[in-house]
Amino acid sequence: MLSSGLIEFLLYLLVPVVLVNFLQGRHSSDSSRARRKPLSRVDYFVYSSLVGVAIAYFGLATLSPPSNVIKRIGASPYSACYELRERLSAYGKAHPKAIPAGGIPSIANKNDRSFDLLNYYMGSEYGKMDFLIDRFCTFPEDRDAYLKFGEDVFMNSIASSFGPRGMSPRIAMPNKATQGDFITEYPDIGFLLYSVASQFFTYLPAFVLVGLVTTPFFVSEFAPSRVYVRPWGVITLAVLFFADIYWLFMVPTQAKLRPTGVSTLWIISPDGYSSIMFYADSASYTRKIFIAVCLIAFFFMDYLTSSRQTDIQLLKQCIEDQTAVLSYSKDHTVLETAVLLSDRLRERMTAMWRREKRARDKLFADSDFKAKYEKTALETKSKQWVDHNAPVALERFGIGGVGSQ
Repeated sequence: MLSSGLIEFLLYLLVPVVLVNFLQGRHSSDSSRARRKPLSRVDYFVYSSLVGVAIAYFGLATLSPPSNVIKRIGASPYSACYELRERLSAYGKAHPKAIPAGGIPSIANKNDRSFDLLNYYMGSEYGKMDFLIDRFCTFPEDRDAYLKFGEDVFMNSIASSFGPRGMSPRIAMPNKATQGDFITEYPDIGFLLYSVASQFFTYLPAFVLVGLVTTPFFVSEFAPSRVYVRPWGVITLAVLFFADIYWLFMVPTQAKLRPTGVSTLWIISPDGYSSIMFYADSASYTRKIFIAVCLIAFFFMDYLTSSRQTDIQLLKQCIEDQTAVLSYSKDHTVLETAVLLSDRLRERMTAMWRREKRARDKLFADSDFKAKYEKTALETKSKQWVDHNAPVALERFGIGGVGSQ
């Protein structure tokens, strides 16, 4: 079974891999980074998209927190029902615009079948908050589910969110005489599935962006190997996503079990409330912050490593260089032919070779120099190459008998 220690170990393994990739990109001594090109419009578009989406995630995390009725009325997770209703009444007095036009119904009105309870719950912000508090007071286990999964998941997962049907029990106790089905054995499975889907759609823009900017269409001269950086961004986001799902399944739904049932929780509270008790709000804030940090890290990863050329690109560059060398060699052959066809140039070339041979003979007249040369030539095998190629070169210029002159 997975544990928090195993998840930590897997994340720690990811850190040195990413660092090694960074260091190889920054301190590579090969020639694949020698011809670094300036940034193009494609590169500016890629980097501005990464930074822009990261800023959007930061903004959503800080400026658009998820709605939470307990925080809005200033209550605590352990507040009794009467305290929740008193704080809701105080909230209505402080925010009169939130109260519906028909006023606030009493308990008797809510129990009256002729009262339009559905329009009251759906028609105003105060009615929605009143519905949630009624739900918490009628079914205490719903308060725990609300704090863990959040208001959006809670409101969209229970059947017929508003009205009398919306007040039906969430947990149906299975008949002991018969075997309970999957839903009754695991009453929170609907919340879990909806929450996983919601988390996936939170990560989806980041996945799409990383996959889009690393397509061959966005490869530039500055970043020829941008396509090969994609796995690093996808793996990092996938690790965050699966760690997020892991904690979602590991955090107990019952609020009283969370302080003792969670030993290590990598989530940050955006407003000072307990990150364990208000798990949904803190997880939503931390999720968006981590995605933004991941996109910024991918930005630096792409900038530092994608300028390295791939093997195919290096091979193409080698082919171009060899083509140029062959062209130069052909020009040299044409030059030699032109020299040999001209009597005047051939005589001057022959005189040059004779002068070089006389200078060489004077140098080898020194016995010490000759001994050192022969020793070095024997060790490097350069003498055999010279003795083999020098006569051929001299013969091509028609001066094979220079040594005897």
